[in-house]
Amino acid sequence: MKIRTLWIACVAITLLSCKPQYQLTEMSGTIVEMNATYDVPTHQRMQSLVQSYKSELDEKMNQIIGNSAQYMDYRRPESLLTNLTSDVMKAYGDEHLPEGADAGVMNVHGHRATLPKGEITVGNLFEIYSFDNTITFLELKGSDLKEMFDAYARIGGAGISSNVRLVAEGGKVKSVTLDGNPIDERATYHIVTLDYLADGNDNMTSFRNALTSVNTGITLRDLMIDYVKEQTRRGNEITSVLDGRITVIK
Repeated sequence: MKIRTLWIACVAITLLSCKPQYQLTEMSGTIVEMNATYDVPTHQRMQSLVQSYKSELDEKMNQIIGNSAQYMDYRRPESLLTNLTSDVMKAYGDEHLPEGADAGVMNVHGHRATLPKGEITVGNLFEIYSFDNTITFLELKGSDLKEMFDAYARIGGAGISSNVRLVAEGGKVKSVTLDGNPIDERATYHIVTLDYLADGNDNMTSFRNALTSVNTGITLRDLMIDYVKEQTRRGNEITSVLDGRITVIK
């Protein structure tokens, strides 16, 4: 019985090894322009279905929830929009962490649109914060926080809360303080960031060394929507400032 089983296995292996090896010998394609010709004739039932959802979505996205006192863009080393986002993130940490937050950290291209001056709609914030990134709390050693600022110096800055003062020259940190104090390598710092950055993406490799990491499940987009609504409830416009929190010397 064992000999027969072995013989069958050998035959199977032989047959499998004889399978032809296929290789790509030719490839061709054409460019198809997607234009209005595909809209004729209109599929009435499908158009009606899409329109029913579009009307409901437009109503939600066009809801005005606040007013911006200024046009805000996102860029390095600092910008009105990255500053605003990072400050709101830190304020959230101050409210929800027992010891408060030491810094809010946000990547520049976590923003995908600018904030116009004037009325702010829900749709504006979906455009700006188009990813479903979630707020994450990190406990970070001072040595790893210094490494994070080294990365900021190399890339020319990113979003950081207003209690930070970073001066970079020639791609290296010239000076950095947190609440007016130098970074203590032996201390532990509480950082508010995004799950995307907490995973070490976008030059934040030092975040992989975090002592603890807590994903709140709250999206940055929802946090910013709630912030705008709360400021509006208080009668405030949305504002931001360029305050020199990051200076890059060429």
